Amino acid sequence: MPGAEGAGAGKTPAKTTKYDTVIVGAGFAGMYMLHKLRGMGLKAHVFEAGSGVGGTWFWNRYPGARVDIESQEYSFSFSKELEEEWQWSERYAPQGELLDYANHVAD
Repeated sequence: MPGAEGAGAGKTPAKTTKYDTVIVGAGFAGMYMLHKLRGMGLKAHVFEAGSGVGGTWFWNRYPGARVDIESQEYSFSFSKELEEEWQWSERYAPQGELLDYANHVAD
């Protein structure tokens, strides 16, 4: 993650970037917040501890992990295009499919 290293003794500090707002976490809520804030014309940035998006669905990769509500409830309704592009394979999708969807949205 850029800027996460910090400046040690004898090192030149990294260039400071100014944002109107920052979001901690690139799970479903973080991605939605980024979309909304940028839509308002704000300069926003997401900081994520993991190497990818997805939040819970990135971190929890145990056998049998899946949603306990209908998959469609995880769909972002702010984009008709996204809704039309994505077809859930199951009514209650497994973890991998949720993570695939999160990556699809982020792309």
